[in-house]
Amino acid sequence: MARRSFNPDDALGGLFNQPGDPPAEPAPSEEPITPSALNTRIKDLLERGLRGPIELVGELSNLRKQGHWYFALKDATSVVSAVMWRSDAGKVRLDPRDGDEVVITGRVSHWVPGGRTQFYATAMRKQGVGTLEEQFQALCLELRELGYFEVDRKQPLPAFPRRIAVVTSATGAAIEDVRRTAATRLPSVELLVVDVRVQGEEAAAQVAEAIQRLDRAATPLGIDAILVTRGGGSREDLWAFNERVVADAAFRCRTPLVAAIGHEVDTSVIELIADHRSSTPTQAAMHLIPDRSELVAQVDYQQDRLRSALRRRAEIAAERMARVPRELQRAMQVRLQRARTIVAELDGALKQQRPSARLATVRTRLAALETRLQETMHHRIATARTRLESDRLRLTAVGPHSVLARGFTCTMDESGQVVRSVSGLAPGSMLTTVFEDGRVRSRVDSLESTPPLDDSPVDE
Repeated sequence: MARRSFNPDDALGGLFNQPGDPPAEPAPSEEPITPSALNTRIKDLLERGLRGPIELVGELSNLRKQGHWYFALKDATSVVSAVMWRSDAGKVRLDPRDGDEVVITGRVSHWVPGGRTQFYATAMRKQGVGTLEEQFQALCLELRELGYFEVDRKQPLPAFPRRIAVVTSATGAAIEDVRRTAATRLPSVELLVVDVRVQGEEAAAQVAEAIQRLDRAATPLGIDAILVTRGGGSREDLWAFNERVVADAAFRCRTPLVAAIGHEVDTSVIELIADHRSSTPTQAAMHLIPDRSELVAQVDYQQDRLRSALRRRAEIAAERMARVPRELQRAMQVRLQRARTIVAELDGALKQQRPSARLATVRTRLAALETRLQETMHHRIATARTRLESDRLRLTAVGPHSVLARGFTCTMDESGQVVRSVSGLAPGSMLTTVFEDGRVRSRVDSLESTPPLDDSPVDE
């Protein structure tokens, strides 16, 4: 039988123990078991210890509907991982969302292949809205009324940033994603990493202070944009970015601000306020940092356009130079013809200004004016005669003889004044009545007032 090699660990409590060594652990009572065997034992213990359906009430978080439903149920201090198979999920009569407070029924078991303990839900009913979701919705409503989410106040991102301040955990996966993306797209962009806590009680205050200090020192530090980011997590893990102090810092920030918090399905208050929101840290870096290959392609494209433009302008210049002699000759001919026309016009004008020509023109105009004067005088005399005859006829029609001829008479007193009313007469007054063919003298015997002719009654 071969001798076993010496092993000091086998000498428990022997001479080989060194002073101050901790007491050795007792040797296992059984042979080593496999992970499958251990997970099977855990599953058996859980199922025997937690028999029967169990009801859990809590807030839904990280719900993923992939046929089967995978989610977490949480309260203020703990989280339980849960799953609901497709057959049971199809029976649920509600559309659950993250933040809903629900009651689920099921059992606790241990998944042997993955070594994970989780709750297997068979039913779900809505209980209310979770506390964190209530706080989130209330803060969003308040900030929306204050104008924190207005699109008009958002600033454009810099086209070619030189330095970007990244507010995140220096040991997290988010900064590595940003660094890797920046190195791939444009290594010349400098990243100024500001290490802050992104989870826990002090996270919100540190993030807000970092944003405020970076914004105040943006010009001296040469910062063109600020990126606030972290990786995914539950609503509790991301809650620091839903605090009011962070919202105020983001709203007052005058440096272009980009926020990428959690996964694409996550939404935080700082993302709603930031000038630009990205679903992941990598996408945020892609939005902020231009792609070097695209820039090179644009430069090449602009260079080709410039070359084509210069070539075209050179061709146009050559064509113009070739046309210059012909155009010059044509222009000289046009100018010469124009000069000849001007000379001819001036010669004609000069001829018209000769005394004989001007005298003939004046005589012609004088003869025309004389003819017009005679015609005008004849016309005016004829018009005056016609008007005079018309006036004579009108005067004759209204003259005293015409009136007397129509049967009217004219009565005058002794002084020769026309009597117009009986009020100026007295009995015994002498009157003279003029007719068309003579006069009659009479004396007033009596006076009688009668109503005007217009007031006499009309025979009906």
